[in-house]
Amino acid sequence: MADATEAIKRIGRLVAEYRARSGMTQVQVAEQDPSLNRTMISQLEQGLRLPAPEQLEIIFDALKIPEQLWAEAVHPEYLRAMDFQEQLSELLGKPVLLDHIDGVSRRLAVDAIAQLLSRGMSLEQSFAHFNSILTFYGEKPVSKQFFERFLGSGAFSSVSSLKGKVQDFQKLAIRLYGSFRQAFKTLRSCDDIDKELSPLREIDEGQFTQRRTFSAINKIPTIRLDDLGYISAEKVRRQSRERQELSSKLLELAATLKENPKTGLQQVSTKRINRIQSLLRKFDSPVKIETTLFGSTDPELLEREAKRIAPEDHDLARIEESQELGLRNLAAYLTEPYMDVYIATSMREFADFISVNNFVENLFANPEVAHLHLRYFNPTQSWISDRVAKGLVEALMLKRARLTVCMAQKSDTFGKDSEASVALGQGKPVIVYVPRLFDEPTGINSESLMQMSDPEFQQAKMSVELEEEEGVDRQTEVDRILSKRLSTLPLTDIARIIDNHWADFDLYGEIEELPDSQRDSVRIYLDALTRRGSSEARPVPAANVAESLIWRLVQVGLFFEKRAKTFREIHPLALQVILSSGVLNGILVVRSPAACAKVMHSLLMNRLETELVCDNENYKLIEVNTRSTLRVISKHKLLTNAFWTQYFED
Repeated sequence: MADATEAIKRIGRLVAEYRARSGMTQVQVAEQDPSLNRTMISQLEQGLRLPAPEQLEIIFDALKIPEQLWAEAVHPEYLRAMDFQEQLSELLGKPVLLDHIDGVSRRLAVDAIAQLLSRGMSLEQSFAHFNSILTFYGEKPVSKQFFERFLGSGAFSSVSSLKGKVQDFQKLAIRLYGSFRQAFKTLRSCDDIDKELSPLREIDEGQFTQRRTFSAINKIPTIRLDDLGYISAEKVRRQSRERQELSSKLLELAATLKENPKTGLQQVSTKRINRIQSLLRKFDSPVKIETTLFGSTDPELLEREAKRIAPEDHDLARIEESQELGLRNLAAYLTEPYMDVYIATSMREFADFISVNNFVENLFANPEVAHLHLRYFNPTQSWISDRVAKGLVEALMLKRARLTVCMAQKSDTFGKDSEASVALGQGKPVIVYVPRLFDEPTGINSESLMQMSDPEFQQAKMSVELEEEEGVDRQTEVDRILSKRLSTLPLTDIARIIDNHWADFDLYGEIEELPDSQRDSVRIYLDALTRRGSSEARPVPAANVAESLIWRLVQVGLFFEKRAKTFREIHPLALQVILSSGVLNGILVVRSPAACAKVMHSLLMNRLETELVCDNENYKLIEVNTRSTLRVISKHKLLTNAFWTQYFED
């Protein structure tokens, strides 16, 4: 595509080529007229500056360059016409040039463009004149409807005005079409543009607010959420079976010892004794089976331990009750007439259930979306035992939902990635929530530190009196700032931060890396913090426990900062092709439930604020608030040609 800069370079290359053919030097060319000088010729050949039209004619005549090659270049409005041509290329979605017509026609084309840009024509006049210019480029005329919708007479008050109109068209086109060419060809003669663009029409909130309140789901208590987890529930059942096995074996052994106090143990196989001892260790039992010659085992002690170890039926009963509630909730989800949001996540540990449920509750209680009565599939409140049925449920919810919210965790599962890919492939929006280390009262914010400008970051370092270190990257310095800030906070603040992050950051899993001497005390504190009753005060950690957890909080916080960058820029899910249209669909990355609610509201109402960013490789439609890439059109011409000639069979 040729703008004024490229036009100057083209003329410069032409002059350099014919000067070389003639054997003349730049000085000799400059000597052809007093108005010329060597610097002028040099700058022209380098594509830096175009001389005045009358000077150009002297140069062309001196080098005997055929007029066919330069006729339009001596028009006073040539450079502005080339800038117009660049914007026309962007609008049409393909490079357009005047090279295929004769020199006289090219000059007429430049003159026609100059008139359009300078005469202040009426709407009717500019519409007719614009279509006549398209003829010079071998393009069919646009409809009056297209012209009024995307251009109008105001588009031609200046080239910059035209550029703004073209970018508005491209921002709209990139949402629905895989190429700007496809968009232009579809819309230029479309009978009803409003109908064609209806998927982008702003939606009235009344469509949501007039619904009945979403109250069909019976909330399962937080402490019981992992009863719905396949792994955790099976773990309880397995432990129950093992407790029952151990209790029975202890009673049998006790009976044997009572019947034969001296030789009873000799009647029991070594394999059976080893199994009993293994189970005793598993359940932290203080009882030991003495198998030495002079050792003895008290049968009454075994009976007492058998009674203590025996499984309590209420654990299994509780799980069955929780799963029954989950099954009822599933029935409610399946029979809801609407489904707006699907929550994609993976849940294995207790912390995962807490993390997901807290996020979902905070998200849909946010004022941005609370009044919309949205229907959303919360996986922490649903249950079905069969693996195949579970997959069908998720596929159905994913298909029905208007958008998907995917929770980024410390590691992603195949299932969660697949769900996000399917949603993107269906052309639906996908929001990825990546947690951050954040505490508003103390100003702790890992996200803002990573995104600060250099001057702002210098101020942040000075605020904690951080010494300068050579060759240290931003992440390392953020690590030092966060660690220093956290280490100076009162322990009550540390307790609040731990309480707000332990589930998202999986601190139980993190402390497994601590030395044995620290791990037990940290786990005891986490148990006291996370398992306390709703009316119990938040416990405060000891200084050494706080130190251990601060270290892990910072490390996981920085890990999530890298994950957020990965999702925005390089994750395989960042862009997926919409199967029905071939359009590249991108994910939106958010860092808080509030940010997620804001983006979700904009998506549901079709009110996203976007900007078009162009680089050497792509056109990118960027969502302003999250700085995420929503749509992409590649500038790679062969790839684009191959894609659009081969993607659709017809």
